[in-house]
Amino acid sequence: MQAIKKTTRRPGRPIAGPDGQNDIREKILDAAEQMFGSYGWTATSFRDIATDVGINPAMITYYFRTKKNLIETVFKRRATQIADRWLQLLDALESRPKRPPTVYELMYSYLSVEFDMQKSGAAGEAFVKLQARIHNEIDDFCFRLRREVYDVATQRYIAAFERALPEIDPVDINWRIVFVIGGFLYMLAGGARLEDLSGGLCKIDDIDEVTARATSFMVGGMSAASTQYSHPHPKTTQPKAAKVKVATTNGELGRSPKAGKTLARKRTQRNQKG
Repeated sequence: MQAIKKTTRRPGRPIAGPDGQNDIREKILDAAEQMFGSYGWTATSFRDIATDVGINPAMITYYFRTKKNLIETVFKRRATQIADRWLQLLDALESRPKRPPTVYELMYSYLSVEFDMQKSGAAGEAFVKLQARIHNEIDDFCFRLRREVYDVATQRYIAAFERALPEIDPVDINWRIVFVIGGFLYMLAGGARLEDLSGGLCKIDDIDEVTARATSFMVGGMSAASTQYSHPHPKTTQPKAAKVKVATTNGELGRSPKAGKTLARKRTQRNQKG
């Protein structure tokens, strides 16, 4: 009788099945995306995610090792889709012969990608909340994520706005794109204050309306005349000239050469009288 060979596996390592390991991995990412977006990653543990998925927390460690790796994977999964879509739309606008993109077209394409993500379903809504959290954090980890995913596309849009608005100071264009980012992140995060401030006159549940109104407003801001601003220079005072003691003709210190000559002349006259 042939002996049965025993196999061992590390704790938490999943047993391969017909569904494959990718299915479990995607379920972990989906659950983490929802929880990170709603509660933040500090308040969300591996155990919380594992309970939601119905797995052992050790399986999350097996796939992602650390919470930072999990956050990065969750964020980049959809953020790269946004960046790629920006570049696709910009390429299409800039490839038109003799029809350079207008400021409105540039702004609409930039904003619509983000709002399309929001209206794509529950997963998209969870992601834009997570994205807002990533942008609000100031640590090096979140800065790196934003730079790696968004900088190339955003810098191309900045250059496109500069070409579309050659009369505007490029410094203003850079400032204004940051204001645009801050504006759409606020709306993506909820923007419920709009309903409160308007007394119920305005609603934010129509994403297409939000996109249209945001585009109109931000086109106006981007196209406004350059800001007349000069950096104030700190007051500077000329340092007082230091009093330098110099040697006189008789070797004394503290008097200038002219004063030294006058003193020597007077001494000579006194000696002659004497």
